[in-house]
Amino acid sequence: MKKNRKELSITSPSRLHLGFYGFDDNYGYKYGSMGLAINAYKTSLSIKKSKSFVSNVPKRFITPILKYLKLNKVDSNFEINLQSNPPSHIGLGSGSQLSLCVGKSIFSHLGIKSSINDIANIYNRGERSGTGIRIFDRGGFVVDACKKNNTLPETMFNSKFPTEWKIILINDNSLKGTSGNKEIKFFNQNINLSKHYKSELSHIALRGILPSIIYKDFSNFSKNISEFQRITSLFYKDKQSGVFLSRNISEIMKYIGNYDNLGIGQSSWGPMSYIIVESNLHAKELISIIQNKFNVYNNLTFKIASPWNSGFKISYK
Repeated sequence: MKKNRKELSITSPSRLHLGFYGFDDNYGYKYGSMGLAINAYKTSLSIKKSKSFVSNVPKRFITPILKYLKLNKVDSNFEINLQSNPPSHIGLGSGSQLSLCVGKSIFSHLGIKSSINDIANIYNRGERSGTGIRIFDRGGFVVDACKKNNTLPETMFNSKFPTEWKIILINDNSLKGTSGNKEIKFFNQNINLSKHYKSELSHIALRGILPSIIYKDFSNFSKNISEFQRITSLFYKDKQSGVFLSRNISEIMKYIGNYDNLGIGQSSWGPMSYIIVESNLHAKELISIIQNKFNVYNNLTFKIASPWNSGFKISYK
């Protein structure tokens, strides 16, 4: 093990979960999902040597790693301080990012060699989707390689997302998305989606979304990501009445549907939703239009984000 540094800081992006392009295991693999790293709602924490263990991190994110250290007879004499983390269960994958930040910072501080997969396994992350894990490690736009038995989903596609494209984030602060046992129960039931739509999702991803990112073709990207999200929402229709969990956000998205070249959707279970636009100027103009039209929706927050095209960042003091 290496000698401890004085203080280590780590920061990771949030992730937008853009949906599953596969569900059944009839091709030998199950699920398969896409995600995008963004620079808003970052997770940040620091760690330094201490005479005893000190932490302000929620216990459920500390206990697994402390058990690992105890099992391997490693002292936990350090202070870990959480500075920022997105709210839980709004669609940004805050649990995965915090777990990986905690694990990576502790192992790096103690000089313990470990892979991102090692840390993810300690926390039992990646049960269905690997996008949060791979976004932590690599950033950018990620397509995971589906789920094979009990292994973590690996990366099938990872690309830098055009930095000039911006993401308007809209959150309904009065709502939380499905999580925990309710989410597990939902995924354990039969997927109520026609064979046609299941097939269409992979076609849109492979022949529409991925090429449009590589070629920086915003027109085709926005059209295809919106259609992908529309079909994905059919999967969740028993839990939400439409594409969006929030009725207020749904009204906004219906209104802006009259505008061309917008990529719209909901991240995971929501309520966090997004509008991908071609420029920062377009983002500012569109937010102004929305807020003027829907100023009575005081439960909503708006933020402009950029793609985060690298993984976690570590610095030392």
